[in-house]
Amino acid sequence: MNKEQEELLMKEKEDYNYQCFDGMMNSLFDLANELHDRLEEDEELTHAEATFLRSFDLYIDSSCELDDVEEEDR
Repeated sequence: MNKEQEELLMKEKEDYNYQCFDGMMNSLFDLANELHDRLEEDEELTHAEATFLRSFDLYIDSSCELDDVEEEDR
């Protein structure tokens, strides 16, 4: 396999990984939105659901803060 073919294969693998990550994140966002909706309707969450929601919300908040810091550095 020559260098050009290797680079194309790596690009395809990278694209596939991004697609998988995007799909996973979309599913997690859907779940988090569903749980937030249930909370707004005064439904109780299980311990596992509440733990997931807190963790996911913290992850999103941290990610947004990092984005803000990166923009300030530019």
